Amino acid sequence: MELILISNSKLKIMLSAEDMKEYNIECDGASALRRGFKPVLERAHLDCGFDIDSGRLLVQVFPSRGGGCEMFITRVALDSGKERESDASVCIFDSIGSMSRLCRILRGRGYGDGSSAYEIGKGAYALILPEFDRDEPLPLGAAVISEFGYRRDCENIEGYIKEHARAIFLENAVESLAKFC
Repeated sequence: MELILISNSKLKIMLSAEDMKEYNIECDGASALRRGFKPVLERAHLDCGFDIDSGRLLVQVFPSRGGGCEMFITRVALDSGKERESDASVCIFDSIGSMSRLCRILRGRGYGDGSSAYEIGKGAYALILPEFDRDEPLPLGAAVISEFGYRRDCENIEGYIKEHARAIFLENAVESLAKFC
């Protein structure tokens, strides 16, 4: 098992096929993942100091070659009763082509750092743009979203998509998708 502490709130865990057997973890099957997950987190806490007790954990699991997997664990702070000041904008599209065309426009206007893209269902795609402030009007570059898809601002949608959808690009999705048009 290899542990990489990306930040105080994000951890990457790489498990070999042998590690998967030892901890009784499968990349597909949430119940099997839950059985072996707690010992892996406890080891991460001991080995690299990753705090597992002060918030909810968002877990992303991806199979890797050779039967292992990679996990990305993100600690989400407990809600302090205050309204969050900013959050990601989530844009939904009915085709990857529509999402790519919007990305080309956004890239041309300087938006997209930290963006990610997901397939959320057959014929449905999501683009997550973290630099947009939920409480402020959309920047000029995002005003065209309605021409290609629609923007969803509801609590927890970003976490839901990251947990349940299939990742297309986890980083710099705007840059990567803009190349397809």
